[in-house]
Amino acid sequence: MKNNQSGFTLVELVVVMGIASTLFGLVIFSLINQQRHTSVSSSSDTLVSDMSSQQNKAMLGAGAINGNSYGIYFQSDKYILFTGSNYSSQNTTNFTVPIDPGYSIANITFPNNTLVFSARTGEVSGFSSGKTTVTIRDSDGTKIETITVNRYGVVTKEN
Repeated sequence: MKNNQSGFTLVELVVVMGIASTLFGLVIFSLINQQRHTSVSSSSDTLVSDMSSQQNKAMLGAGAINGNSYGIYFQSDKYILFTGSNYSSQNTTNFTVPIDPGYSIANITFPNNTLVFSARTGEVSGFSSGKTTVTIRDSDGTKIETITVNRYGVVTKEN
């Protein structure tokens, strides 16, 4: 009589499940890191877009006869778009843009945490070499993007 039993042993099943669990864990960890990097990049892209918009408004005059300066005031959890050469918290035309939870604005080197684009030219008002960066980072500091603005208001990003 022939013994035709087929199947897997318990040891083989445990080994295969262990390998599958390890691979699944690595994939999940990789996806979480990618999502975190994408969120920092997205926040950074939004800030760069808002900087360009403020500069364009300053260059075009945004409907004002004499033109206005436009700027951005930075705080750790948000930035505020404003009109004029100085930030005033009392101005009702200010527009606040919050940063996603878990991320923050850090290493703000602009004087008084303020970036102002001059009317008509769009150049950075009161430009000071070495005081032209702002950084967006996640809460544990593993994903960082630094935004630099030159004298003429040209914005560049570094990962």
